[in-house]
Amino acid sequence: MKKYLSIPKVQIVVILFLFFLLQASLLGIQIAFSLFALCVGLTVFFDIVFTYLRRKVVFDKPFAAIVTGLILTLIIDPSATWYQIALIAAGAMATKNFLRVSRHIFNPAASGLFFGWVFFKLNPSWWAATLHRGDTAQIFNIALYIVLFLIALVSLRRLGKYGAVVTYVVLYGLLSIVFFSSSPASVLQTAIAPGVLFYALLMLPEPMTSPVKKLRQVLYGAFVAGMQMLLIVVSTKFAFANPPDFTIIALLLGNLLFFKYR
Repeated sequence: MKKYLSIPKVQIVVILFLFFLLQASLLGIQIAFSLFALCVGLTVFFDIVFTYLRRKVVFDKPFAAIVTGLILTLIIDPSATWYQIALIAAGAMATKNFLRVSRHIFNPAASGLFFGWVFFKLNPSWWAATLHRGDTAQIFNIALYIVLFLIALVSLRRLGKYGAVVTYVVLYGLLSIVFFSSSPASVLQTAIAPGVLFYALLMLPEPMTSPVKKLRQVLYGAFVAGMQMLLIVVSTKFAFANPPDFTIIALLLGNLLFFKYR
């Protein structure tokens, strides 16, 4: 057991499950656990099937697929039907297994969510990355930030992705001031919002699809922040109807650009 708990992917699985348990009441326990069963179960199923098709072996340690399934659970639109979730899970694992050159090119969770928008115009809701409200909210919200801190320990301390995370958060805040005249106080509030931290600490520095070298991490974080802000500004100007989630698009473009420059 100790051997497995020392693996960063397993640590993230445990932390994300705690995240899910902490936030499940936001949806209602029955709905939340149904979503969990579908997202994790289907993601693991498709990973095992696609791995067998690719390598002719039965993959018995699908920790990465469980992480992807948990991420989908925490941010997918809860109104998604089972077949929409199935396509998103299949898209995520197909990207992981087949759209690769020695390693993944695109973040699997982001890829699956992009397929959800392409086929169903379904965007992530980020439902779990939300603060609680009500009489007991303070206790839950403190616990939420503790869980986010644990994610930071793995992604920053164990995986060494400081450059990408810090650059993204700082530059996105500065660009918000420039383009939207946001006050420093509102920028700080945005920077420490659970959704931003969840994205910046977990999805942005995903080990297989983000740079390893420090300078390239900085450039990667800067590109994703700049691209996300550019897409928001363009969308605001032209008022596109039901655009995709720009955090997802910016991340996938960053994955593609830095695939060869890790």
